[in-house]
Amino acid sequence: MVGLLRLPNELLAIIFGGLDAQGFSALRLTSKYTKSATLPAFISRYFQTRYIMLSRLSLENLLEIARHPDFGPAVKTLELCTDHFVEFPNSYFHTARHGGDMLLAIEEGRYPPAALVGSIDDAHSSGEEEDQSPGEEGRGTDEGSVSSQASYETLLDKVAYTSLWEEQEHIIMSGLAQAYITQALISLPNIEAAVISNMHRPWGALAHGRQTGLPPTTALDDYMEVQFLGQVLRIALTAIATSGAALSSLAITAGVFSREAIAPDILRPSESHFQYYKNLPPSLTELTLNVSEEATRGAEDRWADDLSAFIGVFRQLTQLDLVITPVDYGPRVDRLKQLAPKLQIPNLQCLGLYRAYCSVQDLGAFIVRHKATLQSVTLVRVGVSGGIGHWRSLFALIRAHLPRLELSIKLCTAAGLVLLCRAEHENGEEFEDSFDVGGSHEAWTTAIGVIETR
Repeated sequence: MVGLLRLPNELLAIIFGGLDAQGFSALRLTSKYTKSATLPAFISRYFQTRYIMLSRLSLENLLEIARHPDFGPAVKTLELCTDHFVEFPNSYFHTARHGGDMLLAIEEGRYPPAALVGSIDDAHSSGEEEDQSPGEEGRGTDEGSVSSQASYETLLDKVAYTSLWEEQEHIIMSGLAQAYITQALISLPNIEAAVISNMHRPWGALAHGRQTGLPPTTALDDYMEVQFLGQVLRIALTAIATSGAALSSLAITAGVFSREAIAPDILRPSESHFQYYKNLPPSLTELTLNVSEEATRGAEDRWADDLSAFIGVFRQLTQLDLVITPVDYGPRVDRLKQLAPKLQIPNLQCLGLYRAYCSVQDLGAFIVRHKATLQSVTLVRVGVSGGIGHWRSLFALIRAHLPRLELSIKLCTAAGLVLLCRAEHENGEEFEDSFDVGGSHEAWTTAIGVIETR
């Protein structure tokens, strides 16, 4: 063991990466020497991304980590999870599920994502948190997830739960939550990205669940919960703007199910908050958004205006990944038809469009409008209203105006049929539903001749 621990830290990180969380924790407990030798691997494994919620316990833990000489510099991503307490908890309709990376899940066809994520925080973790059993890269069984909703009914400590709900409301309304996050961002020297999501369990959620008998909920489909999400958005964005942290990326991917995806009117800033958002760092050039295809009742006519107003806040944007989540019922709505004429992103280089339904005319017009800067486009599970001829016309349009554009297509459709590309392999001719095209006039001409639908 001593000989093993004398290997370079980079090799140790690779070796220990094969251990599950329990094995890794057990190794660190064997001696002071092993704990010291495995510290770099421990930091790399558990501190590059921090998951928090709007509770005093979680926010104070974040601030303590941010000020730590070893842990603070390791944090690259801060994820503000939407786990929260409600005024009237109902264990029968209480959701505390956790998923994985949204864009990857869409590509793989997982709705919602199936991977589970936990965390172990060593000295910055309660005993409850250390009882988790995350697997490779922090993924595994999440004890904060509700496996038997009814089992919590008799265990709920209503006094403890109400106390945490009141504390949550206080730190939101008093500005304490924003102050905690602002100070943490100021103290994190290498922070690069911020995420707002309900896909991972935040630090403290498991401890709170054991304290009250019912974990915080991640559901976002109730009116009051939508209001809470709006508060989370305003707190996070104002903290980013106030702190001056040189973030490069922001992802707002809350909404695992279609009924939970964010309606654009929730995103649109008020005039008072818009003044704060003008101070968002110029380094913030990447934006990922998951929005609902459905508008809030009474805001149907503002869907595109609200979304374009929010995206317009990010003046230096070079990369936009937009997920337009369809509703579970009724016909699809071509939101790009409304959005494309209103949305102009002067520095856009990379565009990702996920799950949208649109016409190739609107998609092509948007691409051509950004031809001065656009370099690559990714389309994942995008459906177009016309047949294969529409896709060919889109390719011809791009060939004429942006022949050097790189286009990546994954599981897209035309009139309900899957778009395929014919390719030659050693075993003969095959048809692929995920393929890349573009880069030259000749490449586009070839692509037009080898795509079809089935």
